[in-house]
Amino acid sequence: MKKIIGFLLGIASVFMLASCDLSALTGGKNEDVQSSPISESVDGGEHKHSLTRVAERKATCLQEGNITHWKCDCGEFFLDAMGTKAAVEADVVLAKEEHAVKHMAGIEPTCKNAGRMEYWSCSKCLKNYADEACTKEVKLSEIMLTAAHDLVHHEAKPVNGTEDGVVEHWTCSVCNGYFADAEGTDKIKQSETVIVSVLGIPDFIVEVPAGRDPVVLQLTDTQIIDAAQERPGRGGIDRTLNATDKMNERCYDYLTEVITETNPDFIIITGDIVYGEFDDNGSALTKFVNFMDSFKKPWSPVFGNHDNESKMGVDWQCDLFEASPYCLFEQKELTGNGNYSVAIAQDDEIKRVFYMMDTNACGSASEESLANGHTAHNYVGFKQDQIDWYTAQIKLLKKYVPGVKISFAYHIQQAMFGKAYAQYGFNQSQSHQEINLDTMDGVAEGDFGYIGRAMKGPWDTDYTIYKGMKALGVDSIFVGHEHCNSASVVYEGIRFQYGQKSSEYDRFNWLNQDGTITGGWIHEWNVNKTGTPLIGGTVIILSESDASIEDCYNYYCGFENGQIDWDTYKIA
Repeated sequence: MKKIIGFLLGIASVFMLASCDLSALTGGKNEDVQSSPISESVDGGEHKHSLTRVAERKATCLQEGNITHWKCDCGEFFLDAMGTKAAVEADVVLAKEEHAVKHMAGIEPTCKNAGRMEYWSCSKCLKNYADEACTKEVKLSEIMLTAAHDLVHHEAKPVNGTEDGVVEHWTCSVCNGYFADAEGTDKIKQSETVIVSVLGIPDFIVEVPAGRDPVVLQLTDTQIIDAAQERPGRGGIDRTLNATDKMNERCYDYLTEVITETNPDFIIITGDIVYGEFDDNGSALTKFVNFMDSFKKPWSPVFGNHDNESKMGVDWQCDLFEASPYCLFEQKELTGNGNYSVAIAQDDEIKRVFYMMDTNACGSASEESLANGHTAHNYVGFKQDQIDWYTAQIKLLKKYVPGVKISFAYHIQQAMFGKAYAQYGFNQSQSHQEINLDTMDGVAEGDFGYIGRAMKGPWDTDYTIYKGMKALGVDSIFVGHEHCNSASVVYEGIRFQYGQKSSEYDRFNWLNQDGTITGGWIHEWNVNKTGTPLIGGTVIILSESDASIEDCYNYYCGFENGQIDWDTYKIA
């Protein structure tokens, strides 16, 4: 038995040496190799095939496939490992499959959405092609088209007076975006295209010639009464003293003197120009506007608590102010009427801005006045929209003019006035008072005037609004309303000023021969006429260098140089 096995192994060895080396064609594995001689006669001798097994590969839309076959280095094909079944390449090759394509239409890009080019997508190979025949593959990044703006160029424009300038920029007509470059890649805010004109921030500009100190005159509470317009059943007034033909004597003669003698650059009027319920036809206010315009000087009023009683209504009154060639006034859609700003400028440089505000308190406002929806009824002080407006404007102004000075002018005083005047003995719980700073010892330099009574209707009693104003840098507040108070003091670095009463209408102060001051109604003074009416205005001198308040004083009509020589009076 051993001899038979040995004989068979010997035969096998000889056979393998005579055949092509098939183990190399199958990676060392012999399961695809059949041991049989493979040879053929060729010119020059016998050729021995060296076959390599080529595994089956399915055809796809990207490449041809093939069936399992064997290939010799000589380039011949066989269908079996023994090389007995010869074949040609066409017998073993499987043709490529067709692409399963879907047409994807092109989408034009916009400035809001990206677009894409036209292409074909194959669901088999998951590739994209630029042509339907699928000969040119494209990547997704090539297919997608980036957003494109329809840009319009805007040239740079310099600031021109109160008109803002602009920087060079581009805008998109589709998305309304703003861009700093022509390619539309650097998006900016609309505000970034603006070169702010500082002169355009305040509502109005009063340009004062250089080389001198600006002069501002405060008038207040002319409170003109036309007895001819007395409402039925009204009563309580002297028809003779308040007759229509007495307006010059009661008011305009005083105003003519104080305006002529002080020659102001700008006039502020802190409310109650007319007693509205005695001006239902508007003739008194019309005459006042024409009178003020006759001086050809810029002037600005605020509403008091009596102006809006007229049946003409505040909208008509505001239109009258706005139509005046010299009145600087603007009615905004804010609470009240006439919230606006006026700047004092020299050499095109803003020095100080007056915020002219409405403190409302129109308890007797006419139905015509209330009709506009923002005339506040029975509310004293500023509402939030008013505060938001001046806060935003002051912050913007200080951004460009850090050193600008800020003043406020309105009709009714805040409670903070009580604290300011308490340093000289003022007591809000005491109705009648006689505080004459001009004859008092120990008065700080720059403080002056007279306090005759407690404040009527003070507001902002927790000082919240005052603190906000102080934080914005206000250095002066000018008010009216009290008639018999005409003093000015500095407290916490802020000037608190009651303007000098500017007519004999209603209540006013008069100076007695013994140097005392009495406050009362016009008919009370008219009984004996023993005192000289203290009527006029308050002058505010601003420094040319920085518009700080250099000096303030009351101008009293009928006195030499508008001043009282207290040494000539015996003070009781």
